[in-house]
Order: sequence, then structure tokens, then C-alpha cells
Amino acid sequence: MSREAPEVVVPGEYLGVAEEFLPGPGAYEFDYRLRAAVIGQVVRDRLSKVVSVRPFKVPRLPQQGAIVVAVITEVREDFARSRIFTVNNTPLSYTFTGILHAAQIAERASEVKQIYEHLKIGDLVRARVLNRAPPYLLSTRDPKLGVVLASCSKCGATLRLAGDKLVCPQCGNTEKRKIAQGYGKL
Repeated sequence: MSREAPEVVVPGEYLGVAEEFLPGPGAYEFDYRLRAAVIGQVVRDRLSKVVSVRPFKVPRLPQQGAIVVAVITEVREDFARSRIFTVNNTPLSYTFTGILHAAQIAERASEVKQIYEHLKIGDLVRARVLNRAPPYLLSTRDPKLGVVLASCSKCGATLRLAGDKLVCPQCGNTEKRKIAQGYGKL
């Protein structure tokens, strides 16, 4: 009796057609074709018609309620996009996308008239994860959460906390952000 060697796949590799199987964990459908999302071993459940990929290495994922540190990568009128790189003070092997909606920035949503007054590209923020799967929805509504490190919009120097505002030690520029308790300490 011989055993078949396990089928090992890499991300993007073809697994089958959508008419034959549904995508399970570690798999996705694109253009009616099923493909691997992770490096791992293919598992085909012919009874339930699901194909999945069991990863060799499971990445640490942010959990709902976890406190993360992320860098703001994009600011729009009603949300900011970020890259999460630590969860509960533990660095991640991979970064994950975080979305911070305008209503989740300040303690009272009415305080946020323009998101640009509270967050800027390059700011490091401490936030709470609101959901269980990527892209992760984030909140800085708690007074302990918000911007923990920011750069001057004019000269790029690291801003220092002075009362409830941030001041540039190089050019004297003053900026406002949703500042976290412990600004300057990651």
C-alpha cells in the first residue's frame, strides 16, 4: 500500500475550478479559479466540496480587542489606512492593514470635523482592534489611544508634546492631533 505525497502549493497556485469546489481557509477564488493564498498543504474535502490550504507557518493575527501600533499610510476624507506592525507590544512577522474610520478617532464622533486635523501620513498610532479579520477596523476613541509619535508637516522633525498640542523643536510649527497618553513612548 503506497501513500501519496502531500500536495504542497505556494500563493497563487491553481487548486481547481469554482464549479468543483468552494474556497476554504488558505484559498481564494479569482475569475472562477481557486488559488492558494498561503504556502502549505492542499486539503480537499470532497464531501463538503471545499478546498483549503493548511499553512506550514501560521502568522500571528491581531485579535479583536487587542492594542496595536500602526503607521498611517493614507488619509482620506472619512478614513485613514494604516499598516499594523505590533500587537500587544509584540512585533509581527507580517504587517496587516488597519482602517480607522473618522467616527472611531475621538471620544465623541462629533469632535472630528476633518480627519486631517487628527491624523497625518507617517503618524504612529496606538489603537484597539474592533473586528476579527483583515482589513482590521481600528479605534482610538479611548483617551489612552491615539497618535504616539508624529513628524512636523513642514520640516519633518519629530514633534514634541506641549500641553494639548504638538510643537516642532526645529521650525516652531504647531500641529494638532488625537494624542495618546504617553506620547513619545512606544
